[in-house]
Amino acid sequence: MQVSGLDFVIVDCEHGYFDFSQVAALAAVGNGIEFPVIVRVPSVSRDCIQKYLDAGVDGILVPMLETKEQAEHLVEYGKYAPDGKRGISTMRPHSNYNPGRLKDYTARANQRTMLFAQIETKKGVQNISQITEVKGIDGIFIGPNDLACDLGTMGDFSTQEMEACIDAVIEASQNAGISSGIITSKIDFIEQCRNKGMIMFSCDSELGLLKKGILEMKERVGI
Repeated sequence: MQVSGLDFVIVDCEHGYFDFSQVAALAAVGNGIEFPVIVRVPSVSRDCIQKYLDAGVDGILVPMLETKEQAEHLVEYGKYAPDGKRGISTMRPHSNYNPGRLKDYTARANQRTMLFAQIETKKGVQNISQITEVKGIDGIFIGPNDLACDLGTMGDFSTQEMEACIDAVIEASQNAGISSGIITSKIDFIEQCRNKGMIMFSCDSELGLLKKGILEMKERVGI
């Protein structure tokens, strides 16, 4: 993925089947080649976020985030004091087993760790200005499949209401000085969002890309 020119990878532990040991192995490889690994966790959960960060991942993405309070909990669990209340255990992969002076390490870790909110409901869009104002949130992703479902237009990203939601997220993110992006396999939709000002794109899954590659190969060789 890095050789192909991608800037990061999201390991899906919301819908995916990866266990902690597999994520730790992916994080170790990512750290070794300086390729950011972000984990989409199932929810804002201290024990889950703690384990993934201690394994050395670069960032956390929380799906279905809807409120300022949830965003504050994400920062609380994901950042060390004084920015948050992340538990301290330094002889772990996240410190390369060599943290040095504790205050210096925690400051570096806070700067390195990326925290993202995924907006997928009308409620999340309604609260987007409050969410983006939470100090420590680095960016906002939209999950269009679930958002369209919550809007009552499952599978349809072309509605005016969807466009208004996207515009609201982009505007709030820009006002807060953070980035916005979208998670989708629809290339035309990605281009529309880029033209609106989004800069982060999760383009399909590893299984989707593998399947498309196989189908393209079959077509090329005529089988």
